Parts: sequence; structure tokens; C-alpha cells
Amino acid sequence: MKDLDSVQIIKENNKPKFAVLDYPLFEEVKEIVEDYLDHLHAESVLEKTSEKDWLGMDQIKKELKIK
Repeated sequence: MKDLDSVQIIKENNKPKFAVLDYPLFEEVKEIVEDYLDHLHAESVLEKTSEKDWLGMDQIKKELKIK
């Protein structure tokens, strides 16, 4: 991750209110957060499913009529 020293903090009543960062750093942070949320979703799906819910490759090929 890029250097976080370039982040500017805007205060209100002497308390941090906003963080201003350059756009490339924002994009990088956004991607990290999205990846993390995807990971949490995948873990949730895995916890809620059992092996009987999964299809094997042969079953998928048969349903899609692929040889």
C-alpha cells in the first residue's frame, strides 16, 4: 500500500472528522475493502451450505449439455 503519510485529516472541534487522500490511494483502499467483503460473503456461503448442495463437474457438464 502506498504511503499513508500523504493523508490529510480535517478536524472539527479539534476532533478528526474527515480524511483526504489522493485518488490512487483511495482506489487501492477501496479494492482492499471490496476484496475483504467478498471474502466474508464467501465464508458465509460456505458455512450455510453442505456437501449435498454442491454439484460435481460431471453433473454441471450434463446440465449444461457439455461433453
